[in-house]
Amino acid sequence: MAGCAALPSAGPSAGAFVGDVDETAVQFRDGYLLIPVDRTVLAYQRPEARPSLRSIASLGLPADTGIGVGDVVSVTLFEAGVGGLFSSMGANGQGSSFVQLPNQQVARDGSITIPYAGRIQVAGSTTSAVEQRIVAALRERAIEPQAVVSVVQGTSTAVAVTGDAVAGASVPVPTSGLKVLDLIARVGGPTAPIYETAIALTRGNRTVQVPFSALVDKPSENVFVQPGDVVLVTRQPRTYVALGATGSNDQLPLQGYQMVLSEALAQVGGLNPQLANPTGVFLLRREPAAEMIARYEGQAFESVPPYEKEATRLSGEIPVIYRFNLREPTGLIYAQEFEVHKGDMLYVATAPYVPFKQAFDAFTGVVSPAAATAAAVAATSARF
Repeated sequence: MAGCAALPSAGPSAGAFVGDVDETAVQFRDGYLLIPVDRTVLAYQRPEARPSLRSIASLGLPADTGIGVGDVVSVTLFEAGVGGLFSSMGANGQGSSFVQLPNQQVARDGSITIPYAGRIQVAGSTTSAVEQRIVAALRERAIEPQAVVSVVQGTSTAVAVTGDAVAGASVPVPTSGLKVLDLIARVGGPTAPIYETAIALTRGNRTVQVPFSALVDKPSENVFVQPGDVVLVTRQPRTYVALGATGSNDQLPLQGYQMVLSEALAQVGGLNPQLANPTGVFLLRREPAAEMIARYEGQAFESVPPYEKEATRLSGEIPVIYRFNLREPTGLIYAQEFEVHKGDMLYVATAPYVPFKQAFDAFTGVVSPAAATAAAVAATSARF
């Protein structure tokens, strides 16, 4: 039996985690906090931190930024009667009292050229404001002039979409506005699975990243983009690791934004019926030390005076191991309610009898061939 320690193992046993104390007690040992999961733990459960695009954008239609430098605009001029500045005679002999000017790109000084009006400043102004400006400049020369201005190509209103999970493009923002999902749809949508795709919105010097599934699950995250924004669509799987006596040891993606322990176990093929210890299902995570101390002071932690030099003072994040007993019906219920977070490790300990079984199998594997050989030798000797 002493040789059992030298046999292969999937990892530490359940007893190595718990030690020689009450299995139902919360304890801090060897630098980690061990918490048996019960209804109280579920009540304290914090959802995984979720950044929000609403911290830098909104659900309201952004203000019209107006015409910008580099935009291509179209201008049509009208007069109230024939015989004015913009009148012309058609091939059929009928007169025309309007003219369609060639499309113009807004110059770097923010202006365009209008015949008989000169340079008109348009950058930063809406199309209606530019129309009024042109009419005012032509009022003394044309017959009751009117102008229609439209943006043919809005270079200054474009939003850039790029990343390894999308076909990159520069998309102009229409006056009706454009939301993040509409923007991504216009460039063909994500090329990676939704639950493995992340969306990052950069506005000014701030960037916020959320899982793509968050935009689908929460319509309030589908905010309006505005000119100058950059949207990065990348493949960033949110994963957890499964080790020990499970059907599969692997790094796996979290399916959707929320996933519970029972779903994670099913994803790895459940517990290995030949090896697993149902009372030793553990989930390893790092939690804020201040929150854990406040919750379990007097149980796993002792309050010590500040002058106590030998005391261990915890800060930042500490390793926390949650234990589930799936031999009990309540353990299965808790597994249906306990959320798995990105970066968690799921570990299933082997059953206590496994080392002895391995030792017995190894012993049998050595003795059986020797016994068979002895029997064969004995049979041969008998014939002679």
